[in-house]
Amino acid sequence: MSQKELKKAASSTLYGVGGCIRGEKVTAQARKVSRIEVTPGTSTHNIQQLKLEGSVICVIDRPMNYLKDISEKSIH
Repeated sequence: MSQKELKKAASSTLYGVGGCIRGEKVTAQARKVSRIEVTPGTSTHNIQQLKLEGSVICVIDRPMNYLKDISEKSIH
């Protein structure tokens, strides 16, 4: 996704510390990406974690499955 497409897709943006986005698939762009760390998740699953720095923009491409119905209802 190009920078222009990301800016167009980001119609509502969070700027506050602690702001959170959730999705099954998220596209992100940043000037600096930290090393990927593997941290414990639930049960036997692990989670990959990384930090993005410098002009970061993220867009949800596909919402969480259990939130999909809720978000579609709020639009209509």
